[in-house]
Amino acid sequence: MAGWQYDGPWGIYNLAAADDPPNAADGYTAVADGDTGRIVGFFCTGAEARVPGLGAEPEVIDLGAGMDPKWVGRGHGLDFGGTVLAHLRRVNPATPIRAAIQAWNLRSRQLVRQLGFVERDQHHCVQNGRDITYIVAILPVAQ
Repeated sequence: MAGWQYDGPWGIYNLAAADDPPNAADGYTAVADGDTGRIVGFFCTGAEARVPGLGAEPEVIDLGAGMDPKWVGRGHGLDFGGTVLAHLRRVNPATPIRAAIQAWNLRSRQLVRQLGFVERDQHHCVQNGRDITYIVAILPVAQ
């Protein structure tokens, strides 16, 4: 994942190569293609998923996710997101899920809405020396 390189404005999501890459102990989970076993994405929960300055809410699960750039923009988002959410619902069926999406990223905002999230508010922060506005969205518990 550290070697994945996104093009254009999505380059903001490039992970720098690290001596200590994200792992399960940090709340990260790899998502593999069921046919090939190839890692196609990841998700993280908890503190690792929160953007700078976004406080924890004990009654929600914070979620961050990313797909291999080779899969992005090719119609895999709903399947990938659905797989992640199905897992989280199995583990925590009665807990709302919160995601923060960069406000400019209309493609990801549309995807989370299609997955059932509701945009709740905005969060402003400085990240990597840049002013960033996030849209905070909640996936309520199904009734």
